[in-house]
Amino acid sequence: MHSSLRAHPDLLDALEGALGAYHHGTAKHADRVRQIANTLGVRLSLRATECEALSWAALLHDLGKLGVPVALLRKKGPLTDAEWVEMKRHPAVGAEMLVSLSPLLEPIAAGVRAHHERWDGSGYPDGLAGEEIPLVGRIIAVADALDAMTHPRPYRPRVYTPDEAIAELQAAAGTEFDPNVVAALTELYRKGHNPGAD
Repeated sequence: MHSSLRAHPDLLDALEGALGAYHHGTAKHADRVRQIANTLGVRLSLRATECEALSWAALLHDLGKLGVPVALLRKKGPLTDAEWVEMKRHPAVGAEMLVSLSPLLEPIAAGVRAHHERWDGSGYPDGLAGEEIPLVGRIIAVADALDAMTHPRPYRPRVYTPDEAIAELQAAAGTEFDPNVVAALTELYRKGHNPGAD
């Protein structure tokens, strides 16, 4: 483990446990996103220290949802504008929680904060674009979207097949997602590896 993270494994495990206790569905999603992100990190030849930060950031990417009412996380149907404002706070809240616990967790916090940024600059919370977005955040964005599409959500009437989800990601490459990350995922899928499988 990277020296900046080695001092905090128990703390990180505790945060994972807190998220699971607060909302089981979010915790299961986070674990699947971690698996997808880890696979992509290897495929993209990230250094060991980057892979470690990626793995924890993927697992804790929704940590800020501890600050979102559970009723909102479980709501069926579309969110109101006010509810979306509340929901969209979670990347920044999660990152701030990590850094407030220890500045050494900044590599993880950066990925958590950036996982809803978009390649074209239209994401949140900072409106970053292209390679301004930390690579860890770009990878988590793709992993998060794949899992969200291929597993039930209260606000979505149906689940996408893996083929449909890959097609959606390809269509959004270069606008919402880093094209290189989507290409890596597509290559893995075409070779018979299904990173989105349970």
